Amino acid sequence: MQSLSQSPEEKVRNFQRKLYVKAKQEATFKFYSLYDKLYRDDVLQYAWQQCRANKGAPGVDGQSFKDIETKIGIGLFLKEISDELRNETYKPMPVRRVYIPKPDGSQRPLGIPSIKDRVVQMACLIVMQPVFEADFLDCSYGFRPKRSAHQAIGAIKDNIQQGFTAVYDADLTKCFDRISHQLIMNTCAERISDSKVLRLIKKWLEAPVVEPGGPKQGRKNFQGTPQGGKCKALHKAVS
Repeated sequence: MQSLSQSPEEKVRNFQRKLYVKAKQEATFKFYSLYDKLYRDDVLQYAWQQCRANKGAPGVDGQSFKDIETKIGIGLFLKEISDELRNETYKPMPVRRVYIPKPDGSQRPLGIPSIKDRVVQMACLIVMQPVFEADFLDCSYGFRPKRSAHQAIGAIKDNIQQGFTAVYDADLTKCFDRISHQLIMNTCAERISDSKVLRLIKKWLEAPVVEPGGPKQGRKNFQGTPQGGKCKALHKAVS
């Protein structure tokens, strides 16, 4: 029996561990009932904590973390999200586009979702990540929990000491700017059969993008996923 004094993080970790074990034991199993887990109190509370720790600027609605804490209250804010998800009335807002200069003189496009959308995306990531984490090979280090670039470098050094001398370096130009929505959806569907979760991911992919000086309603996104929100992290978790 779980202790009643467990924190949201501890409850979420226990839940994630169960998902991971199930996914690891049954490599072809498709998870069919995940949507209702997105609006669990502990999942939403932990999603808020993660998003708050990451900080970040407001989205198109101009609402900041401080606004939510002082004008709305975290409890009410999360209850509204829970109600919308439960009643299936949740609809993502457009994504605010900003451009960050790169060393080579070009610009990197970033997408800033509203904080509300970030929390829901984080909740989805919390639930889905352990399912796909179970499928990764041990040699994979990119964007995985408790994995880092420093660990990858350490593994390379170990391989060199064992006599391996060839290193292959590859990068896909503007991968997340151009990646096919259908490819992402097909990959998600390999492990997730919950149609409500899949529809939610599709809504995030197609959310309008508001360019600087562009129309407030934004333009619909037909390819790629905005870099800057948790939707990109979600796609990395399954790819």
